[in-house]
Amino acid sequence: MNWKIFFQRNLKFAKKLTRLHHSNALLFLVLSITGLILVSASFRSTFPATRVWIKDVHVWMGIISILPILFYLPKIKKHLLTLRKRKKHRINVYLVLGILLTLIISGLILSFPATVTPLVSSNALLIHDIATWVGLPYIIYHSITRSLWFKNLLQKPTPEGKEEPIIIEKSNPFVGRRTFVKFVAGGLTAIISLVLMGKWIQSYLPSWGDVSKTLTKENDMKPLPSPQHQILSADGRQGSFRFYTVTETPTFSNDNWSLSIEGLVDKKLNYTWQQFLELNRSAQLSDFHCVTGWSVYDVTWEGIPLKELLNKAGIQSDAMFVKFSSGDGVYTESLPLNQALADDIMVAVLIDGELISQENGGPVRLITPKHYAYKSVKWLTKIELIDQEHIGYWVKRGYDQNALVKKST
Repeated sequence: MNWKIFFQRNLKFAKKLTRLHHSNALLFLVLSITGLILVSASFRSTFPATRVWIKDVHVWMGIISILPILFYLPKIKKHLLTLRKRKKHRINVYLVLGILLTLIISGLILSFPATVTPLVSSNALLIHDIATWVGLPYIIYHSITRSLWFKNLLQKPTPEGKEEPIIIEKSNPFVGRRTFVKFVAGGLTAIISLVLMGKWIQSYLPSWGDVSKTLTKENDMKPLPSPQHQILSADGRQGSFRFYTVTETPTFSNDNWSLSIEGLVDKKLNYTWQQFLELNRSAQLSDFHCVTGWSVYDVTWEGIPLKELLNKAGIQSDAMFVKFSSGDGVYTESLPLNQALADDIMVAVLIDGELISQENGGPVRLITPKHYAYKSVKWLTKIELIDQEHIGYWVKRGYDQNALVKKST
């Protein structure tokens, strides 16, 4: 890359296009690196605070990447005229421009989830994923094969005066140096891309998730709860969960799990697993929305409404907020008391008639359908009534305290 071109003035048309091309390539490189970091579960667990500002960098780079395209659009007609006899180059322009516009538009929607409905956000995430995993390998391959060092690699140095003719025999088909090197570059790009795509593909294939459960240790809760209600959706839930955690996934059994209700209450309550199963449960049909853009619709949750547990403990007059703590020992969240007493806030133990899995926050998790899922605390072990607002794990790291989902219209 010629860095001097960024600082030169009065450039000819071809040089201006080159500068735009280089600018776009640099921005796309930053977007690619930050995007791959954001989908990394291990990075989320190891550097959760860092992930938030990397997300901000990714969003702002996406917004800034609009500028090269805006500068290019007035020049596109003239550029295509210069390529009128180079069909492959014209097709490449259309493909790259289409990929970039798709990524930018869907990315902007995902950057401001509160401004759109969950259905729009979910579709934008799917489109963004497809554009990423189809477009990223193509643009990487395009960047490699158009680079100066790659072009130099294609040129086989021949000592002066010693050039020998190439003999091609039918029994030994010949593959030229240029074709061979391009095949190698394309093959390596495809292999790396397929490895990275595996995690994304898995999130859309529930059967893969079922197989993965056999490869990890599950919670050992005895006895398993029997459903007290029928599944409320005739067609079952729509969509698949993506599983995130900020720590090692904890494992529970009857020996190390209990649920306490404490703080500003008249009577502190503590439930063992057996005692918790003896409580009368309710069922509700609700949707589950993640702030990263995906949703699962028509989920039947079975558990105890939070307001019933709080009323059993007795709410003191100075209680203003409810704090929730995860059994991972790290994650906390909170809700204002008036929101926590809503009918659909539930301490759930079953999902669609089955015990909530370990990776999905079981044996017991909080469900907050009108809020994004970072309020729905996994591995719930403590509920505490307090008189001051508590700043939860992700809110402390830049997420919105409100977390209310925009209603579908």
